[in-house]
Amino acid sequence: MTFAQRKLLVLAAWAGMVVTVGVVLAIDTPLLWAVFGSLAVIPVAIGNRLWEAPEATLSELIARGRARS
Repeated sequence: MTFAQRKLLVLAAWAGMVVTVGVVLAIDTPLLWAVFGSLAVIPVAIGNRLWEAPEATLSELIARGRARS
């Protein structure tokens, strides 16, 4: 699983969990849905923008070099 796939999975799980909590709590007012929507979307947007793949370690670089040969 690539970093991009893991990142997408974690962020989607966060948004899904927040929406599920809203459904379980039986939120009935639009204002509360707006609050839950912002709790679902804002962290996902920030995480998508700021969360980047870590730099490759020395052993990963060696393994890539050997795979090319």
